[in-house]
Amino acid sequence: MSSTGGIVGGVIAGIVVLIIIALLAKSIVVVHQSEGIVIESFGKFKKVLNSGLHFITPFIDSPRSFQWRVVEMNEMGRMIDKTTIHHRIDMRESVFNFLRQEVFTKDTVLLDVNALMYYRITSIYKAVYDVADLQIALSNTAQTQIKEVFGEMTFTEALISQKRINENLVREFYSLFKNWGVETLRMELLDLRPKSNIAAQMKKQMIAERERRGDFIKSEGKKMAIKLEAEGRRLEYVNLGLAKQEATKKISEGQASAKIEVAHAEALALDMLSEALQPDGVLRSEYQIAQRYLTMLSAINRNSGHKTLYLPYDLNGMMSLISNLPTSFGINSKITKIKYTAGKNIQEPLIQFNDENKSGGKQDFTELD
Repeated sequence: MSSTGGIVGGVIAGIVVLIIIALLAKSIVVVHQSEGIVIESFGKFKKVLNSGLHFITPFIDSPRSFQWRVVEMNEMGRMIDKTTIHHRIDMRESVFNFLRQEVFTKDTVLLDVNALMYYRITSIYKAVYDVADLQIALSNTAQTQIKEVFGEMTFTEALISQKRINENLVREFYSLFKNWGVETLRMELLDLRPKSNIAAQMKKQMIAERERRGDFIKSEGKKMAIKLEAEGRRLEYVNLGLAKQEATKKISEGQASAKIEVAHAEALALDMLSEALQPDGVLRSEYQIAQRYLTMLSAINRNSGHKTLYLPYDLNGMMSLISNLPTSFGINSKITKIKYTAGKNIQEPLIQFNDENKSGGKQDFTELD
């Protein structure tokens, strides 16, 4: 009996120890850093457990389960979504992958958009109790806002304005999600592509646009080449004109200088001549007139043929000079008759030289009526 009673006592003691261990396991809760647990008492919110060691009342207090979608990377390096149900809420920065959705741009281009949201839960109470299903609420709200953002811009603007799209989404999501205890940190467009049929049409449009731009660039190049060539010709003509103008100016200046120097030289020569003629009582003007007549008479015998000389004054006083003219200018002849008729027109010939024999024959001064 004693041995049987000892066995029963040992079993009871073991059961009591197990019960105590089970109660301790139910009453002790260890919360990790950056985590939170919602404790309910008979289905009513009691408190939120932060990181550390906590004690709860077994079978009365119980943690609230929480359904959430977790983004992970698989073996192929792709992001996959897993829906988990647990009572520990992670308060660190996490990634929320929005499902791919179709949106229309301002120019009616249908796009497939996939976006990522980097977020952090700031209030566990609001995330659990202020919204029925936080995951569905975030997805539906994000779809609406993404459609509104893309509906206000064209496809081209959407391609080149992804930074602006991300900033707009962050601003809109922050004001909406903060009431649910979620803080939006940043947004990233993971994928942005048109539908297959629209992509083919856009490819044709892109090829046509590039061909048009290529033709435009070629025409602009030709126009610029013609413009540059015309500008070069204009500059050439301008420079040639300036060069000719400068050359004409230099020639004119040279001729003017030469004439001035010649005039100075003639003036100096005339001054010296005046000084030389002064002892003989001859004026410089008389000397110049005589020199002009001698030059004129010297040129008479240079050309053969009939020659007529017009003299506007009486030749009687010059008989001695005229009688010696043939000999002075190399003409072997003599004057037969000379007559001057006063009062006749000054254009009437007074003296006429008849050259009959060019090689030294007779040459007469005949009377002219």
